Amino acid sequence: MDKINQGTANIIQTKKTVDWLVDHTKVNVFDPMTFQGYQRSIDKKHCDKIVAYLSKEFFLPTSIICASRKEYTEDASLYIVDGQHRVEALRLLRQENPARYEQIKDYQLSVIVLEKAEEEVEIDTFITINKTSKKVDTSLAYVLKNRINYNRASKDISISKREYLSVELAAALNASGPKKSELWENKILFEGAARQTPQLISLNAFVMSMRSLLYSLQQWSIIPQDWDSQEELTSCIEDLWTITDAIWLVVRNKWPDLFDSDIEKRRIIQGSIGFSSLNKYLIQNLKQQGAHMNVSEFVEHAALWIQAIQLPSSDWLPGGRFSKYSSGAGFSIIAQELIASAGKTFS
Repeated sequence: MDKINQGTANIIQTKKTVDWLVDHTKVNVFDPMTFQGYQRSIDKKHCDKIVAYLSKEFFLPTSIICASRKEYTEDASLYIVDGQHRVEALRLLRQENPARYEQIKDYQLSVIVLEKAEEEVEIDTFITINKTSKKVDTSLAYVLKNRINYNRASKDISISKREYLSVELAAALNASGPKKSELWENKILFEGAARQTPQLISLNAFVMSMRSLLYSLQQWSIIPQDWDSQEELTSCIEDLWTITDAIWLVVRNKWPDLFDSDIEKRRIIQGSIGFSSLNKYLIQNLKQQGAHMNVSEFVEHAALWIQAIQLPSSDWLPGGRFSKYSSGAGFSIIAQELIASAGKTFS
């Protein structure tokens, strides 16, 4: 066991047997009821591939990175920061192929331990390691990192809940599958800025805008955000998916020439400028409406509000009139122009 000198951080380089890792490690999985943890649940399909490999071969040269909340000892229970699928595959191998597991249980793996690490250090390390990897989703870690920052000032987790819902909505809209969004599938970039990519908006921009809209949707009882069960949470996300998908189909019908085969035409309207400005427009209309409503009623009202806008599609083109407004203040200016153009026809 060696301590690695990196300033104030206590980093230990050691090695552990397969059997020790299976028995002494766990994953800090996110719980949407308590908002504890920061990693998504283990991907069983990914683990099955590793199990198939380990059934024949054993070559795992990359270190497993763990964290110890207390002073590290040989019998410590560690949280896995990076390598959870490899360790879970070893755990599955013990269950599914005990003969093979018996052959490899005393093999050793390199292990790096962050000693006396607070959860924020774990989260930062997890994000830093995986931020350039397309295989690992760090979006929840960003939500939980923000939760820690908010908790320093308040124990209220309502903002974190809105961020979490926004992240889960983004993932659902982005996904391919039987239920997919015609306009949002693979259009949200989960890492970095969406400029020279096939995606149109970054996760950060999407979440920042949705967080504000979600506050209004809660105020007017459209999307309650006080779930007590996974079923209620799933229903909440499904309702958000329905709202967003329906509204953006109306946006496409309002300015159809922006949504032809040339995706570059959509970079403003479906990027952070258009998405944020239209959300602000919806928020202002909700305030003027001043009445509680259900999901279907909100979709109907939102469709009328968007149809009432009397501005040409050219305003939304790259290089067009709205393309220069790339800040929160700019989004508010556009929203006011949308309101002015709609006049009183939506009242």
